[in-house]
Amino acid sequence: MSLSLPPSISPVLLFEIVAVVLGALSAMITASKKQLDFVGTFALAIVTSFGGGTIRDVLLDRRPFFWVSRWEYLLVIFVLCIPFVYSRKVSDFSRRLVARGEFVDALGLGFFSVVGVTLALDAKLPAAVAVLMGVVTATGGGIIRDLLINEIPVTFRHGSTLYTTSAFAGAVVFILLQKLHVPFAVFASVSVAVGSRLYSVWSGASLPRPHWLATGTHRVPTGEHAAPKSGTPVADPPRPME
Repeated sequence: MSLSLPPSISPVLLFEIVAVVLGALSAMITASKKQLDFVGTFALAIVTSFGGGTIRDVLLDRRPFFWVSRWEYLLVIFVLCIPFVYSRKVSDFSRRLVARGEFVDALGLGFFSVVGVTLALDAKLPAAVAVLMGVVTATGGGIIRDLLINEIPVTFRHGSTLYTTSAFAGAVVFILLQKLHVPFAVFASVSVAVGSRLYSVWSGASLPRPHWLATGTHRVPTGEHAAPKSGTPVADPPRPME
């Protein structure tokens, strides 16, 4: 007996639903860490779930926005926020879930990436643009979330444990397997995104350090050997005494 989806639910819509719910849950976990109230939790969940997809829809000139045509997402997130914020049992469960927050976030990253790539390919865009749409869809909401809680977006920070890179890798794998007509392209893409993200979290792997960035093992040169800042006048060397 094979499992088939209702005609009104396409695979892309199914992946989008999963991604939206996972993105909202990830934002709720962040909100609990930041001690936000119900309004803050709901707002953070909304911008995290909808931010990347909205940017994608603007770039692809898709109207109405995905969350406008599927306004039920607003109700689902609202209903999820109520027990998350006010139920002691759900709160206790959420504290245990916080330890798995990276896994939830990685799952959302993988599914959002697949949705962005699929919509771009459906619009007959080049593969490189489709990869960019996948990365934007996966990371845009997280960027807005971090800005709202007054943090430098994790996507832009060195040592961010391959957040954007994982979305990029998942998008590339999906496109390659789609061109080869591999039936498990979605599973492989999400697995690559989640696997690389979690590996980087557990091992501390990140992109190479920029030469201007000081870390625990590397420091930015200072003093006479440091390169002068742009626009800073350089003093003439002292003349020898006659």
